Amino acid sequence: MLENDTLVKHKILGYEGLIDGQTRMKLIFTGERGCDSQYRIKVFGQDKRFIAPEEDLEVGNKDKEKEMQSMFKKARLKRKKTV
Repeated sequence: MLENDTLVKHKILGYEGLIDGQTRMKLIFTGERGCDSQYRIKVFGQDKRFIAPEEDLEVGNKDKEKEMQSMFKKARLKRKKTV
C-alpha cells in the first residue's frame, strides 16, 4: 500500500505525481476483476486527479518527491493569497 504524498510515475502513460488517496472501484467501471481500488494521483499543473492501480505505478526517488511536495505547497499557498 502506497502512502499519501508518495511520488509515483505511471509506467505506461509516463505522468508523474503524488498519491492523493485511494478510490474504490466497481467491476463495471474498471473491468478489472482483481482490482477493488485504485490510487488517485495529483499531477502538478493539472486540475483533475488521475487514477491508476498500484501495478501500473513505480515509486520515484525521495529527493524528487520532496521537491514536488514543495511545489504543491507553494501553489496552494499562492492560491490562498489570491482568494
